[in-house]
Amino acid sequence: MDEYPLPRACHLDAEIMRIFQGAGLSDQVEQLVEPSRGMEFVDSAGERLFTYEDFERSPILGWFEDYVFQQPQLDRVLREGLERFPEVELFLGSEVTDLDSVDAQFVVACDGASSNTRRNLGIGLADWGFDQYWLVVDLMLDGDAGLPSVIQQVCDAGRPATYVPSAHGHHRWEFQLMDGESHEEFEDHRRVRELLRPWLPGDGGEIVRAAAYRFHAVVAESWRDGRVFLAGDAAHQMPPFIGQGMCSGIRDAANLAWKLKSVLQHAAPEEILESYEMERRSHVEKCIAMSIEAGRIVSGQITAFPAPDANDTERWSRLPPLTEGVFSSGPDDRIGHQARQPRVLANGSPVLLDDVGGSDWYLLSRVPHQAGNWCETVLVDDLVDLDGDLDLLLAGQAAVLIRPDRYVFGTADEHSIGELVAAAERLVFGRGS
Repeated sequence: MDEYPLPRACHLDAEIMRIFQGAGLSDQVEQLVEPSRGMEFVDSAGERLFTYEDFERSPILGWFEDYVFQQPQLDRVLREGLERFPEVELFLGSEVTDLDSVDAQFVVACDGASSNTRRNLGIGLADWGFDQYWLVVDLMLDGDAGLPSVIQQVCDAGRPATYVPSAHGHHRWEFQLMDGESHEEFEDHRRVRELLRPWLPGDGGEIVRAAAYRFHAVVAESWRDGRVFLAGDAAHQMPPFIGQGMCSGIRDAANLAWKLKSVLQHAAPEEILESYEMERRSHVEKCIAMSIEAGRIVSGQITAFPAPDANDTERWSRLPPLTEGVFSSGPDDRIGHQARQPRVLANGSPVLLDDVGGSDWYLLSRVPHQAGNWCETVLVDDLVDLDGDLDLLLAGQAAVLIRPDRYVFGTADEHSIGELVAAAERLVFGRGS
């Protein structure tokens, strides 16, 4: 079975590119994505009202802040990537109707917004009170049609809209369906062309999809039932106004993957799996709140615009950090944020730091320390800092311990590195007091 041919998600951010890097697929993904030039909120005439970020900065995670892409191409890369692992079997076009028939120690259900697994487990959804119908239009267009080069959120009470200049000739519009309109009337592409007319005076390009979607915000009441975990849209859904729907699902997978590996390969106690929902739920709910705020601004329900972020070189991410879970209890306010990823020379080759640290835990340290077979030690003296970012990552400390999902577990001075590593062993593997 081929990948689903129509575009769906079209945005990912630096953290997701970093996850693909850890999976050994960044070279392939980089060939199909294009860096996004940002997002602005405009009025009906296209005049800027505000933007969440009023600056450009160097890639602190090793990648650009945002990318656009066409999902069928990404799906193909991910499927082909599975072929590297002979122990992985991929079954397509199948439906699991009886979870008891699944012969597995753990099951991760990523079966979408209408998840049969969630329904069969009797897990309800908490509704966040955002519910709108929008028409999503995907169009392929060769050449430069004079369209905006950045994502635009059009704050127009008469017709709220979103425009996304995507990758390799793909353009997306989203138009809110107003009272009295139904999606059936837009099955006629002549009606779709009427909506596109202010953007494309002619009938240029090929409309490849025009489909109505319900933009809403819900979170599953529980993300685990025994050996079964919910992830992605099965666990949470949000409106697309900040482009974090697919990103949040991939973060779920990255978070749960290293914890399952700890249990299955390193004999960690299963209690570590309880931190999956603890860490991811709070983060997702903050992203949902941001998405709802953006959607209400576009729809005219909120008229007070937020102030743009300041150009703070020490700012770690525009998204909130993880605030509870498997982290050190130290005072460093970088704990729970994505760690910076500097460019370095290692053995004479320019690479990103994660490629030196490996796919699991790693300790970046100014002094030698043997952390154990679950964690790689990377000595600063073995690296050449190409941009000065190693010092920013360490921020005056002797060591920083980075989790497999690249969040900062904790930092230490030269006298407390052992305590930092021991804290991780205790929290993850139940070792020590």
